[in-house]
Amino acid sequence: MAQSEILNYGLPVASKGFFRKLADGDFGLAKTYWLFGVTVSIGVNLLSNFVITSIQGLVLLTLAYAVYDVPVILGTWRAAKKYQGPKLWANLAKSMTVVGAIMLVAVLVMLVVLLLKEA
Repeated sequence: MAQSEILNYGLPVASKGFFRKLADGDFGLAKTYWLFGVTVSIGVNLLSNFVITSIQGLVLLTLAYAVYDVPVILGTWRAAKKYQGPKLWANLAKSMTVVGAIMLVAVLVMLVVLLLKEA
């Protein structure tokens, strides 16, 4: 096994599962941020606005997205740390990761408030 194949936690990239690769930033900064972060977020937003019609559906979608978003946030941060290009892009990605984490917590808090009102 080549030293370049070994990344976080001493695991070869080829033996990692999708979410482990995502959380470790193994897909690279652009793909992690734009494809797995922004594109999926837009899809979830469209689902929540145009497809989900019940509170229960919204709760399930939000919880599923929150579980998915944690490795995306971690992976974006870690990919930014590994990024070899201009530091501006890495710093912007880290900044947006912080904003994304704050927004995720805010959405989860609002969800709890909504559920408490419904109870």
